Amino acid sequence: MDINDIAAKAAAKIDAARDTKVNAVKTAAASSVELAEAAQLLAAAEQKYAKDYQTALRADWTESDLRGFGLDAPTRKAGGRPRGAKTTRQAKHNDDAARENE
Repeated sequence: MDINDIAAKAAAKIDAARDTKVNAVKTAAASSVELAEAAQLLAAAEQKYAKDYQTALRADWTESDLRGFGLDAPTRKAGGRPRGAKTTRQAKHNDDAARENE
């Protein structure tokens, strides 16, 4: 075996190891993208479920009724505007009006 054969075998071994490492990173990156996409889908589904669950409650079903149907309360609240903001603004407006009348 001459020196060129040895060098060629060594280079082939290094190339194979590099390819294995690069492929492992590619596979992990692809899985990461899949995970991020699944997380986005899950978040959207959780938000939709929370909204639909609230709609069922507003339709005069109780949480006990819904649990009886096998529907657990959502772990996340439905998005949207907070309900307390109108009351807070109205109270502030009344306080300001009372001060003006003093």
